[in-house]
Amino acid sequence: MKKIIAITLAAVVVLGGGVAINHSFAEEKQPADVIGIDKAKEAAQKKVDGVVEDVELEMENGKSTYEVEVDKDNKEYDIHVDGTTAAISRVDERDDNDDDDDFDDTNATATNKTVITEKEAIEIAKTKIDGELIEIELDHDDGRYEYNMEFRTANGEAEITVNAETKEIIELEHDDE
Repeated sequence: MKKIIAITLAAVVVLGGGVAINHSFAEEKQPADVIGIDKAKEAAQKKVDGVVEDVELEMENGKSTYEVEVDKDNKEYDIHVDGTTAAISRVDERDDNDDDDDFDDTNATATNKTVITEKEAIEIAKTKIDGELIEIELDHDDGRYEYNMEFRTANGEAEITVNAETKEIIELEHDDE
């Protein structure tokens, strides 16, 4: 019986420490003076003129950094853009081994269905969320194309998923702080 209590207590301590560490990372705020996704994409495309697949705002070494994923000529580039100056800090290049051969981002069609643009997806999301877009990604999931977006709102972060073919909101989640 003492052994079970000791193991349970140890598990609680370990899990509690993990939650505390995770909470401290969640509390880390992005500065309000970031350049925004559009300027980050523009800076990345000046470096590599291709199709933007994903844009994500992250903290790297205590600085706001956009990681912009660009596809060009069967290569994938991860371009790190300074979140306040738009300077390129790093470019990682690798072969694009994407298995979604039935989807061509430049034509925005998937199996004869029209996929909405990133701008249209953002407009749909903004009908439900008032905030700043900090991440957007076009993804193929559950047999459909969808835009996954994350917004910073006055009450915390919100995530929304929009079906890129039907324009329906699939999921909406508010992470109130």
